[in-house]
Amino acid sequence: MKNVFIAIVALFGAAVSASDAPVDVYVELLPPVVPFHRQAEYRIVVDVTGDVSVLLPDMVGKFGGVDVADVRRHSKVLKDGRRRLVESYVLDPIVAATYAIYPAEVQWGPEKKSVVVPSPALRVRELTEAEIEAAEAFAPIAGPLSVPKPLWLRPEFWLAVVAVGALAGALVVFGLTRREKAERAAAAPPPWEVAYERLRVLDEQNLPEAGRYKPYYIELSSILRYYIEDRFHLHAPEQTTPEFLDAAARSGLLSEVHQRLVAHFLRHCDRVKFARYEPTVEEMERSFEVVLQFVDETAPPPEHEGEGDWHEEVAVA
Repeated sequence: MKNVFIAIVALFGAAVSASDAPVDVYVELLPPVVPFHRQAEYRIVVDVTGDVSVLLPDMVGKFGGVDVADVRRHSKVLKDGRRRLVESYVLDPIVAATYAIYPAEVQWGPEKKSVVVPSPALRVRELTEAEIEAAEAFAPIAGPLSVPKPLWLRPEFWLAVVAVGALAGALVVFGLTRREKAERAAAAPPPWEVAYERLRVLDEQNLPEAGRYKPYYIELSSILRYYIEDRFHLHAPEQTTPEFLDAAARSGLLSEVHQRLVAHFLRHCDRVKFARYEPTVEEMERSFEVVLQFVDETAPPPEHEGEGDWHEEVAVA
């Protein structure tokens, strides 16, 4: 077991101790490589001998630009009588890259003696093809039929009926929509009004209370992406989250604050889609507020008094 422990330390971090020091310090990064939609955990572990005060470093802002989603600290007494202090940072990466982490400096005693432990780098990667297929594949399984079905019960019969009906309907719709397209183009509502209307419809469906988080996030992310494309002429609907964030950063169309706001929202959506994360009602409502806030802050001010009453009421509610 001791050899296994040493191997784990060598893989995930580094350990530092001295014969005359009352502390043993090591860091861990679990796991050291993650896809961009998952979190990682960085830990500083200190085993303390005797009644010695220990000062752990504040590592927020020292993860190469990776956001910290949570900080946790706990302690316990080991079998040999030493105290183990553990401080954990839950890291929330967004963009695939390799992130250098600052060393951890731990101090102890009234003289503020210290030891510095090097930190491993965090590597954030793109999704593999297998991960994408596993997340998006929904293949129903059906057993063989032992008795032939009548013609009107066979799916190919109804497929043919539907195809003929669809063709006839398409011809009718094509003739009607050619004229309507020109009329709609002349009086198309601005992107923010479209976004507000779609948000209103989504809000009235009460999907969070019904536990239908998947269609909720599909529609919510679609509202945001299409609003960004129409408002800023920045192609977004078909891009992956890292591709979109990279394009937004290079375009200069979104402020740094808005880039971060959108990044956190899309990151949360990816976690629901790819990591099969089940959000709480509070998280779903907060996601709605984020999209509403983004539209509010990037839409032009209303020209007439009374415009925008709906989204102000929703934000207060």
